[in-house]
Amino acid sequence: MKQNIYFLLLITVIASCSDLLEEENRTKYSADYIYSTEGGLKLAVNALYKLQRNYADDDATIFALDRATDLAVTNGGTGNYFGTYDPVYIKPSSNQAGFMWRTMYLIIGKSNEIINAGEKLPQTEALKATIAEAKCFRAQSYFLLYRTFDRIWLNTEPTTWENVDNPKTYRAASTAEVFELLYQDLDYAIENLPWQSADAGRFNQAVARHMKAKAALWIKDWDEALEQVDKIDKSGYYELIDLDAIFNSADLNHKEALMVQQWSKNPGGNLSEGTPKGHHFAAFYIASYRQEIGGTSEYACTYENGGYTYGRCLPSPYLFSLYDQTKDKRYNSYYIHRYKNTTDKALPYGSVTVQPGDYFPLYKNGSKNRFVYPGCTKFADSWTREPYETRSYKDIILYRLAETYIIGAEAALMKGNQSLAKEYFNKTWERAGNDTFTGTLTIKDIIDEQARELSFEGDRWYFLKRLGILITQVTNYAGDPELSSTTLGRTNLPANPHFIRWPIPESEIINMGAENFPQNPGYN
Repeated sequence: MKQNIYFLLLITVIASCSDLLEEENRTKYSADYIYSTEGGLKLAVNALYKLQRNYADDDATIFALDRATDLAVTNGGTGNYFGTYDPVYIKPSSNQAGFMWRTMYLIIGKSNEIINAGEKLPQTEALKATIAEAKCFRAQSYFLLYRTFDRIWLNTEPTTWENVDNPKTYRAASTAEVFELLYQDLDYAIENLPWQSADAGRFNQAVARHMKAKAALWIKDWDEALEQVDKIDKSGYYELIDLDAIFNSADLNHKEALMVQQWSKNPGGNLSEGTPKGHHFAAFYIASYRQEIGGTSEYACTYENGGYTYGRCLPSPYLFSLYDQTKDKRYNSYYIHRYKNTTDKALPYGSVTVQPGDYFPLYKNGSKNRFVYPGCTKFADSWTREPYETRSYKDIILYRLAETYIIGAEAALMKGNQSLAKEYFNKTWERAGNDTFTGTLTIKDIIDEQARELSFEGDRWYFLKRLGILITQVTNYAGDPELSSTTLGRTNLPANPHFIRWPIPESEIINMGAENFPQNPGYN
């Protein structure tokens, strides 16, 4: 959706009181048009894509869980406490828990309104596709909430002027209830969405199938996961591409990407309708090398080193130990391992001097230097921003085929089908340059390949939690032992095992009533 789309957020924001519904309409579309016509509902769905993109504006929330895994060296800044599992800050009043909960329920609430209104209109193929997109948003949001908080409130009723003030019954849904709704929503989407949308960035049948396969793993529904992976694999629409082409462009709408969040400086393509405002993904995963070249000065930033960076979440020694560095091309394709003095001056560097064109050593005065630590380049951007700009407008891949195959490998392994498990495993393993895997595949192989292929793409924390090994992996591998502040999670998480789920936001407990919806165990 690179075209200019003006979203009707004032119309589509959840009303918390009846007075809001009576405000003067300042757009050319009325609420009646939005919810009583096929075209209006299409506009309402467009607004959901806007809301989903806005979620990326809160760095401390969107990046919190990438910092909290075995693959990360978490490195300061707001939200660092999620990486170190600091009990002083991870609590019901946490801004991050509140932001995720509110944003996802906002999307769910608007999805409910679109679905309910759409079901009352004459059913056309176009309308069914619009309803299907709304159901994908609802399923995606509930799935995120369930995986993060464990206990969530399920609601499929729209908010209307007739019921806005009615009392609500709050209770935590059972796992069976959550996944029944996920399956129903995704089945509808599978039936009514094309394999590929005419407009880039929209939900499609492949994404619905992928999400269902991913959800199936959580309830050990191996057959369902395998069915969906097989359908995507045989669809003919998607294929793995060369490693160096996956992330190396501003436009990432290629054959491996099932769904790509669209970003641009055009109105409707970023976080502002005025002065463009992009995301911080490009700055987050590469070390703050500029500190060694010229502090925060603009001239210290170059495309060659990764542009302007914050260096908040960096690859751990454990992650690098998983690659065969002589064969696995991902070790170089997905990461930057050293930074160059790009000035024309010799720069003092501890006890040595780095000449123009030379690389900064990782060790400075005998100690590892976090400012020149290796970084992940999956989100690096030399296309949409100047080297000194903090924000990026590069697309973000939300779901890709490589993950689909890893899901298939795990499900086949759990079914005892070694042949099929290795077939899916070898898709990404061989693409990276490794020799065909012919031995007996184990769950450890899956765990390690998930890290090698999908590092810093937002799912590792949930993956480890689902397998019941989050605490063990963090205890053994998180951070870098030579940077003691990055390894605090190794002791803080085992001491606070309730941190494998987030606290229900304090304000929501108050609203729902603690007697109806108690706080998650372990949180005060």
